[in-house]
Amino acid sequence: MPKLYGWVREVVPESPADRAGLQPGDLIRAINGKTIRDLVDYRFYAADEELRIGFERQQEQHEVHITKTIDENLGVLFGEEPAPFIRQCANKCVFCFIKGLPERFAPVPGLEHGMRSSLYIKDDDYRYSFLFGNFITLTNLKEHDWQRLDEQKLTPLYVSVHTTDPDLRRKMVDGPRAGEIIEHIQRLGSMGIGCHTQLVLCPPINDGEHLDRSIRDLLQLRPIVESISVVPVGLTKYNNMLKTGDLPPMRHYTREEAEAVIEQVEVYQREFEASNPEGDPFVYLSDEWYYLTQREFPLARHYGSYAQIENGVGMTRYLIDQWARTKRRLPTTIAEPKRITIVTSMMALPVIEGLAQDIRNIEHVDVQVLPVVNKFFGPEVTVAGLLCGQDVLVTLEENGRLGDLVLLPRVMLDNEGKRFLDDVTVDEFRARIPTRVEFVRNAQETIDAIRALAGVGPVARERKLVRVQSRL
Repeated sequence: MPKLYGWVREVVPESPADRAGLQPGDLIRAINGKTIRDLVDYRFYAADEELRIGFERQQEQHEVHITKTIDENLGVLFGEEPAPFIRQCANKCVFCFIKGLPERFAPVPGLEHGMRSSLYIKDDDYRYSFLFGNFITLTNLKEHDWQRLDEQKLTPLYVSVHTTDPDLRRKMVDGPRAGEIIEHIQRLGSMGIGCHTQLVLCPPINDGEHLDRSIRDLLQLRPIVESISVVPVGLTKYNNMLKTGDLPPMRHYTREEAEAVIEQVEVYQREFEASNPEGDPFVYLSDEWYYLTQREFPLARHYGSYAQIENGVGMTRYLIDQWARTKRRLPTTIAEPKRITIVTSMMALPVIEGLAQDIRNIEHVDVQVLPVVNKFFGPEVTVAGLLCGQDVLVTLEENGRLGDLVLLPRVMLDNEGKRFLDDVTVDEFRARIPTRVEFVRNAQETIDAIRALAGVGPVARERKLVRVQSRL
């Protein structure tokens, strides 16, 4: 693949691009005279109705003219953007995920493949924030970046704040201009750009009175700031108790500390819900807090539009409600006795056990829910998205009674659905499991897999309120 953006991987049949003669392998250079640097440029300039597409084919330059409607997709799918084009993070955050990985290229006992290489790309790229909801710190924006944000109105962005105390943020983020977060958000607002924010809490560094200050400061920045999520720090055995500078060592929250955080945040939630006509609390607690304290999850109306669901805010409630809406599509019986194994994380075990009971009500179906202990990152890492293929394989092979269908969360795999975190491929995984294996994103796909086992077809898709896959 060329080391340039714009390489055409696929052209959708009967699309405007197809009718104009664009082909896989073409390299789109410009639209209406504007150089295409990345997917953001492409989407921005391709939105026009009249397009002049400059492209390269076999080292020859060409141009085609395309007329389409304003909301019509051009019909071009691009190859993956080369890693060097991703804006790398220059910060040294105390809880950075990279610090929770084994050292790159270092041999890891029991790990045959090494970790997936993309895990070591530490991005802090405003384009990926706009396109995919990745959180950024705003510390590496140059003047031409601000100019582009203003021109293209890339809104909303997702911003890692952590604390609004300038001195403390400098220590936690340890990056250039880290203390200017309020000014940066205000500048976004002056351009008509909003942002969703997160506060990753590290006990006892930026919680307590620092959390109060951060929430109050961000409340003052409405409507630029559209939401706040409060998330507990996630640590592995590689960075648990790691100490940076004069800050206390990184550690997990205890249940008692988590209870205190919930009660502290709920004060602001009640205050804002009372004054907000839409009833949204503006500041949200991620699901981990409720799991850690074994509290009930708020109802769907609490989460409004689920603006931060990909950050683990409301994901469990959405799954529970989606299951409640779709479980009626489960078959009532299967002709021959079948056994289904549902793989999940330790954190989500109680929730998945509850949903599995509806499957057990199917005549002739036996269901086991099989939680996987994270031996690679450490047992305190309890989410499915951080389970490695080898840990899952060992758990399944040791169980031995997998039955006729194994269901696993799709979030264990990369975006293409081909590899686990430890680079175990899906083909390698299936070769070691002597039964049918399905990776499912949500309740709908889970039910489709069970219907297929029963010999009946999938059901029509319901309209999705949000685009999400379960991380449980």
